[in-house]
This record gives sequence, structure tokens and C-alpha cells, in this order.
Amino acid sequence: MRTLIRKIQRDLRRRPLRNLLTLLGVILGVAGIVAITFTTRALSEAQANTYDGNQRADIAGFTGDLSPTVLNLIERQPNIDTVDAWTVATTRFDAGYGWNNVRLIGVEDFSTMQLDIVDLVEGRFPGRGEIAFDASTRELSPVEIGQTVAIRRSPADPLEYLTVVGFTRSPAALGAGLMNRATAYSSAGTVQAYSERSANNYLLIRVTDTRQTNQVASDVASLLSKRGIFTGNFVIRDPAEFVGSNELNTLLLLLGVFSILGAALSSFLVANTMLAVMAEESNQIGIIKSLGGQRWQVMLTYLGYGLTLGAAGTVAGLGMGLLIGLGISRYLTGLTGLQQPGLSLTFRELGLALLVGAIVTVSATAVPAFRGASQRVAPLLRSAGVRSESRLTFIRKLTAPAANMSPTLAIGLRNVLRRPGRSLMTLIVVTVAVASFVSTQALSRSVSTTVDELYELYGADAWISFRRPVSDAFTHDIASSPHVLQVETWTSATGAIGSTPTDIWGMPESNPLYSYRLVEGTWVGRSNPVSAVLSRNLAETIDARVGEKRVLDVGNRSVPITIVGIVDDSSTYLGSTTTGQIFMTTADINRIVARGDTADVFALKLRSSDIEFVDQAIADIEELTRIHGPVTLAAYSDQQSARRAIDILTLMLNAMVVVVATVGLIGIANTLIINITERRREFGVLRTLGARTSHVVSILVSEGLVLATIGLIAGVIVGYPLARLMVDLTSEELFELSFHLSATSVVATFALSLLAVAAVSAIPGVLASRIQPIQVLRYE
Repeated sequence: MRTLIRKIQRDLRRRPLRNLLTLLGVILGVAGIVAITFTTRALSEAQANTYDGNQRADIAGFTGDLSPTVLNLIERQPNIDTVDAWTVATTRFDAGYGWNNVRLIGVEDFSTMQLDIVDLVEGRFPGRGEIAFDASTRELSPVEIGQTVAIRRSPADPLEYLTVVGFTRSPAALGAGLMNRATAYSSAGTVQAYSERSANNYLLIRVTDTRQTNQVASDVASLLSKRGIFTGNFVIRDPAEFVGSNELNTLLLLLGVFSILGAALSSFLVANTMLAVMAEESNQIGIIKSLGGQRWQVMLTYLGYGLTLGAAGTVAGLGMGLLIGLGISRYLTGLTGLQQPGLSLTFRELGLALLVGAIVTVSATAVPAFRGASQRVAPLLRSAGVRSESRLTFIRKLTAPAANMSPTLAIGLRNVLRRPGRSLMTLIVVTVAVASFVSTQALSRSVSTTVDELYELYGADAWISFRRPVSDAFTHDIASSPHVLQVETWTSATGAIGSTPTDIWGMPESNPLYSYRLVEGTWVGRSNPVSAVLSRNLAETIDARVGEKRVLDVGNRSVPITIVGIVDDSSTYLGSTTTGQIFMTTADINRIVARGDTADVFALKLRSSDIEFVDQAIADIEELTRIHGPVTLAAYSDQQSARRAIDILTLMLNAMVVVVATVGLIGIANTLIINITERRREFGVLRTLGARTSHVVSILVSEGLVLATIGLIAGVIVGYPLARLMVDLTSEELFELSFHLSATSVVATFALSLLAVAAVSAIPGVLASRIQPIQVLRYE
């Protein structure tokens, strides 16, 4: 055993650079798996902590003015645990850097908040005439404590000023950067005076039995309706989900795929190293066997060497993975408003780290060790290392055209072909790294392009709703604005067919702004039962066909509908927990939800989609309708929010691809360093014959570029089906994507990869140029 330990120590000292590269590959492989596992667990714990610690509401939504008497009546309803109320106004603020949208929440007493309890991050809670912003607001505007900010609903309104006294953290709320809208808190009196209300207008309810949440929401809506109090669509929280959970789960799934690829590449890297070690020490293995050494003893010698690297890589990878996972989870919880987790280690992360580290090293070491230990003694003892190129007639003929163009290129190409097994393993590593990069570029472009296509599908440049119900005839007043080309009354609601929740849209019967793409059947029209058009993803989920009759549940009502058409529309919104859409006429949905001839939202087509024009048009329309308390949303602003989410997806995926690409570059560098070790005498001869440093470097660089070029071609070929797989996975988890892979991305991949490989290959080239001919040539 002592001899074995000394042998392992000697091997580790003899190859410091190669061992370091191999160790780094193991570290990255283990770290990727641990980081994703930690992040998944941390997000689950963060959701549970946020729900329990902040007393999250199960039901929330806008209403008319809620007096204390009404709140008391609601609290006495069956299956209701806690009731709270806020005053909420949607407005704009300016901290000296331009106007931004803000959701202003008025709380009567922050110390007695019962539901969706806000955490104080910095400063103090606001009093009258003061404001505290959610900490994510700094992503939109550099707000600081002590600063005075202006708020106003429209350019025609007078400015009101509030002093910033603190920063908060809103539970389970998407950050300002994602939503393109800030969240801020003030006293209830301040917000009520600003919004011209006499009481709270936002209701929050926590139920005792979450299985009855829908029934409670329906009962509360009915109770308020009987007292003449307006109610909007209640948001019902799914205990198993949080806002943005679908998107995060999809991201973690994709990152998990790349972490597995990284671990697999680490195995190839270790195997490549071990194959080279066995080739270098063939004489030593022959001597051990000739002296009576058994196969298991030889194998144990090299397994010990590999396991030493694996153990060190596992420990370092575990630590790195935990830190990376902590950083990712804190970043993601910051975006979603969940409580940030602390650094902790469970048996799951420890077990996976040990498992991956063992699989990477043992699987990669066992085969080369067994192969080397199984050879007969005579061939091992007469091994001459790398064969002379003069004997390889096939290689010489194959590389003759390259030799005519560049002797350096020919040498590099011949060196690649001299060790086909080693070159193949290196090519696999490069191929997977390139394929990963191509697939992420395709996924990013597919998501971005699909989102743009969906926004074009809905056709409106802006939407406007009001604090008070208005007649659908109000379209004529809005259409009087010179900025408006077309106005349509749309109505939205949430319902379910069976156990599948879905969004419902009421739209005009003919020529709507919505550019529906019929797959089958016809567009909506008035009929009895109600005619409805389903999006294709919803139809596939519930196995529905044109002509069928189904029952649609909306609130406490069940309505028979006839499916008259299916459209190609996979649109969704950030944080959505519904599947697809149902379209029907505005009149039909208003009748179902008992809204009469009132309008939910107006869709506007403006004379120009230019951002400045849209902003000016919205400002003028808000002034025109200010008596009704308008709430507006520009399509470009909503699209920017979607793009921010896409940017986050791209950023996280690219970060994982960098890990995979790093392993690929390490693989090339490791191969070149191994080749240098085997060909020390050759480089010594070249130096003796007058080869300069530039010549030696160019040989190694050309060898690396040959490997990279072949790997790039193979990577693009493999990357296309991998990209298809990634897009299909995302489509299943989020919404249907159209596949897009640009030639520019492929060309950029080639250029960046070749530059990176050239830079990495130059390092072994410099090492080779420092070989002293006199030392190498008198070797042996």
C-alpha cells in the first residue's frame, strides 16, 4: 500500500498541468449538477417560507370601496381564515430619470398587516406623504432614501410629491425589471386622497381549506354584488405554484440538461488523460507484470491515481456548486419575490456530488486501466511509443495536399491522425460543446421570434381599462381621439373546462384586431349554446374537436359551449398558471359573468406604433377619460417585459454553455499537452534544426484548429437535433414555439470557437517551444 501511495504521489507531481486541467474538468462536472440540484431545492423552500412567513393570500382582487362593515361580513363567511384590504392605484413616478409605471399600495398600519406581509429591507415604513419602494425598483430608476419623487396619473394631472423613506421586499411578486413596473407602498390615507377614494379597494383573503378556494371566491363575489360593490376578476393562488414558477421550472430543466452534458464531458476528459498515462507507462506496466504483478494490482495503481483526482475534484466541485447554486437561487428569488434561502447542504447534494465524481472518474479510469493491465508483457516491454510517421503511408498520402499548401498545417493534421482514439475523444468533447452553444442560440431566437409573432397576432398598440365600470358604448368617446384608428371592446375572465383552467377572451364577431389563425372551423359568432373558439394547445390538452359541446365553468356558473373553431395561438403571460385561451363574443362573455353592457378593457389601434407616438397618444386618452380613472398599458411596454424574461433565460443558459465550452477547451488543451509529452524528442529535433518559437506554436495551433474544425462541423450537425429537442421541451413546459436558427449564429459559433481554440492551443505551443534540445536528445 505504501508503494501504491508513493506511485500515485509521483504521478501527480510528474504531470502538474495535465492533472490540473483534468481536475478542473471534474470540478466543473460536479459543480454543475450540484448547483442545479441546490437551486431546485432552494426555490422550493423559498416558496414554502414565503407562503408561511408572509401569510400569503389565497384570493386577491380589485373591488369597489370596502367599508369595515363589509370586511367584517366577509370575514364571517365559512372557510375564511383571514381578511385584509389595501388601497391600490396604478400611476407613474419620476425620480428625476424619466417616468415609470408604479403600482402604489396604501396600507393603514404596516405593523398589523395580516396578509402578503411586506418585509422592510432598508429605512422605515412610510407615513402620510411618504413612500417606500420595492428594492427591485432600482432596476428601473436609481431611487434613494431621502429623495423626493413626483407621481401623477397623466401629463395633464398636477404633480404630487412623496419622500422616499425606505425599501421593501414584496412577497412572491415579480421584480420591477421583469414587469417593467415598480411596486411602492404608502399610507392608506395618502393613496386614498391621491386616487379620490374613501376606502380600500383591494381585497385579500386566506382560506382555511384551499380545496374550496374557488367556491369561497364565488361566494364573496356574490356577497359584494348584492351590496352593489364592483368586483373584478379575483386572482386565486395555487398553493403548489408561485408567480413565474413555470418559467423557472423550465429554466431549471434546461440547465439540468446542460449540467448532465458537462458531467459527461468531464468523463471523456478523465478517460483521455488515463489513456495517455497508460500509453506513457506501458514499459512500467510490463515490468510490473513481468515481476509477478497481477492484473488487479496494475488496475488498482491507476484507479488510485484517477480516484485521487476524482476525490479532489468532487470536494472542490461540491463547494463551487453550492456557491454557484446559492448565487443562482438568490438571483431567481430576487426576481420572483421569494424569501432568499441560506447556504445549506443536504444529503441529496452530497450524494449527487459523490455519485457524479465517482461515475466521472471510475467509469473513465476503469476501461483504460483494464485495457492496459490486460496486455501481454512482451508488447508492453517493446513499446516504442508513437510510431514513426514514415511508416504511416496512408496518413502521408492523405495529408499530401495540406503539405503542399503549408508544412505546418500538414504536421498538425498528421499529429491528429497519429492518435485516432485520443483525437476521437477530444472531438466528442468539442462536438458536444458546440452543439450546446448552437442549441441555446436556437432556443433564444425561437423564444424571441415567437413572442414577437404573438404580439403581432393581438394587433393592439395599447389597452385601457377604468377604475369604475363603463358602458361598451364608451368606444365612441375613445375613438374621438385623433391618435386612434380603431377601438374594440374586449372582455377577459378566467374559467375552466373540467380540471383545466384557461383564460377567456371576449372579442368582436367580425374583423377584430386579433389576427386569428384558424386551424379548423370558423371564428366566433352569437349562438345558443355559446359558440367558442379554442386555442390549439387547449384543444389538445382537453382532447376537444370542432362541433363538440363542452361545459365551461366561470365562477359559480357552468355554461354549455359549442366549439366552432380552433386557432393557432400559444400566447401566455409571465406567471400564468392557465392553459391556452377560449374566445367568444364580448356580448356572450358579459352575459356569462353578468356584467351587462359594461366594458372590461378597450383595445386600441393607433395611427403609429412608434414609442413616442404611443406614449403621447396614451397621455391624451388618459386626459380625455380622466374622470373614469383610466389604467393603460402600452403593447411595447408589455413586450419589453417579455424580452427581459427572455434575456434572463438566455443569460442563464449561456452561463451553463460557458461551463460546457470551458470543458471543451480544456479537452483540447489537455490533448495537446499530452501530445507534447509524447513528442518531446520530436520537438527537440525541430528546435535543433532551427525551428523558431513561432514555428512550434503554429504546429500546435494548427493541430488544435484541425480538431476544432472537425468538432465544429460535427457540433453543428449534432446541434440541430439538440436545438429541436430544447425547443420542444420549452414548448411543452411554457408555450408552443416556432423553431428558428439563424445562419449568423452558426457563423458566429465557428468564428468564436476557432479564436478560442487558437488562443488555448498557443499555450501548449509556448510550452513546447521551451523544450531544451540537449536535454531531450540525450534522454535514454
